[in-house]
Amino acid sequence: MKKSTLNSLYNGKNILVVVALTIIVSMTSSQSFAQVGLAIGPKGGIGITTFKGSDAQNVDSRTSWLGGAFLNAQISPVFNLQPEILFSQKGADYTSSDTRSHLVINYFEVPVLAKLRLPIGGVVFPHILFGPNFAFKTNVDYTSEDTGNGTQVTTNDLDIRRSDIGGLAGVGIDIETKESGLFFTIDGRYGFGFNNLDTSENSVEIRNAGWSFALGVGFLLKQRQ
Repeated sequence: MKKSTLNSLYNGKNILVVVALTIIVSMTSSQSFAQVGLAIGPKGGIGITTFKGSDAQNVDSRTSWLGGAFLNAQISPVFNLQPEILFSQKGADYTSSDTRSHLVINYFEVPVLAKLRLPIGGVVFPHILFGPNFAFKTNVDYTSEDTGNGTQVTTNDLDIRRSDIGGLAGVGIDIETKESGLFFTIDGRYGFGFNNLDTSENSVEIRNAGWSFALGVGFLLKQRQ
């Protein structure tokens, strides 16, 4: 990988660490935490994933699933913090010469998202969201097909990095009905990885990227004072 690329990845990781630490400090101060509203629940959706990078050529996106749980902490009328635990699939289909390959990487992900909500009144709150995403590989499925003779090779033992650090940014809507004690969150987000996925000796430069769209249904454990 080129030195300039390494520097950009290093700087990007530093920025995400600073953002995460700032969010955690603001949430854990004793005065702020006493006023925090909390909601927790499951969420699920779809992802449209692909690869980016200098070697990501002739790549087609894949549509896959994601699911897990979220915790929404309403620290102020404008600022919310939403950590999540997700199981997801990423990957892409790509063609090289006479070979068509399908790569699917399953991840356990921990996004830590800051949400800036627009307090327009009522129960609907549009928001923008951003933050770091920490992904841990659980397994890999790889299928390669010779388009000439139809020969297929399948393996789950590729030189794919065990973990990935990236960023997320997007928009969404929160619907908070205090009378019923329910909390709904809908969002679309774009995710991008900072790490090269290929760890083999003759590695190629490819990184995770893609969109996801999800719906979460939570229960209000505590309303903000």
